[in-house]
Amino acid sequence: MNLSYSLVGALGGDPSLRVLGPDNRGRVTVSRSGTAMAFTAADRPEPAPPDTPRFSGTARRLLVEGRRVNLLRNPRGENSLQYWILPAMISGAGTGTEDDLPYVDLACAFTGGSTAQNVTFEPNAFIPATQGQAFTLSFYVRRMSGSAAGFTNLRMRFREANTGGGFLGDHWKDVAVASLPDMSQPPLRLSFTTTVLNASTMFLTAGFRMDASAAGNMVLRISALQVEQAAFASSPVMPPAGAPASASREADMPLWSPPGGFGSQGTVVVKAMLPQLAPFGASQGLWQIDDGTDQNRLQLRNTSAGAAITGVVEAGGTTLATLSAGNMTPGVPFRAAFTWAEGSQALCLGGGAVQVASAALPPGLIRMLVGHASTQLNRAAFGEIELVDYRPTRVSDGMLQALANAL
Repeated sequence: MNLSYSLVGALGGDPSLRVLGPDNRGRVTVSRSGTAMAFTAADRPEPAPPDTPRFSGTARRLLVEGRRVNLLRNPRGENSLQYWILPAMISGAGTGTEDDLPYVDLACAFTGGSTAQNVTFEPNAFIPATQGQAFTLSFYVRRMSGSAAGFTNLRMRFREANTGGGFLGDHWKDVAVASLPDMSQPPLRLSFTTTVLNASTMFLTAGFRMDASAAGNMVLRISALQVEQAAFASSPVMPPAGAPASASREADMPLWSPPGGFGSQGTVVVKAMLPQLAPFGASQGLWQIDDGTDQNRLQLRNTSAGAAITGVVEAGGTTLATLSAGNMTPGVPFRAAFTWAEGSQALCLGGGAVQVASAALPPGLIRMLVGHASTQLNRAAFGEIELVDYRPTRVSDGMLQALANAL
């Protein structure tokens, strides 16, 4: 496959180099310790072996995530639902694997009247928590048999507790049972994020409450149970079968190191989709060209605590220029182009106004990290990179705008 071509023929100029494309890693090498989950063109989960790219969804973009930990010890429901606490009207009805994800079937047999029954995935004194930390509970769900009649809400919940197990606070999100898919439909992934409020909190319990207003019977299938200390859910992280324990997924590291490194001029075009706003304190990186450290770098990121797409020039650990081109919309693909030369940089988002700066360039730029804004891999995109194109020249502002506006 020829990866060198003119990005937009009508624009003329030097041909661009396809660094990464849909369903094609191009010149990028992907490293990741351990297996992770990708998503098929039908948006169903599938395992990705270590050191393999995760092209996901119908657009086949490269999924890039940072390290995450599933704090639940038994998301598979093994050993007769070890660690789980079930109420009188909800019982285990089987476990298995579907679409490469472990599931637990729960039989809900409610006898009538206004009823609330709590299911706990992880009891007190295992998930440590302190005031201000964010946690996210997520799982796939669908109704396998029976009827939603009589049931009202599935309440996803976290409960704060002190060292002795004393109740300190309740956080929840209600989902109408009638809105849950049945067995003829794909499962729906639910997620709920909360922040610990009480200064005395030491632990969280995680689970859900099933509410009913009348008698009802159904079997609910819950799969890919996950609790993360994070402001949003990431792809499923499961322990291996037969080994109930908290499990982790390591960061993806897509890297391109061109022979001879990067010169004193260049242009990078990226098309990406980020499912969420950047959380407070953690930017979501799109790419970073650096010297192997975070001291000298060019960078494009979704800056922390918002939607802003920002270009950065840093040398010797000092920020020399920051260019803010506008905001992305979570879940909507966008295109951005960044060009540079000594004393002249410009950034454009989606064909909008071009932002310019006149900073000196950092020395020793030798490699590109895709989907990251730090060599520590703690500022990952947690999103999808569709393409990255590179030109070894500083294009004009007009051409930059056209590149950012191309289809």
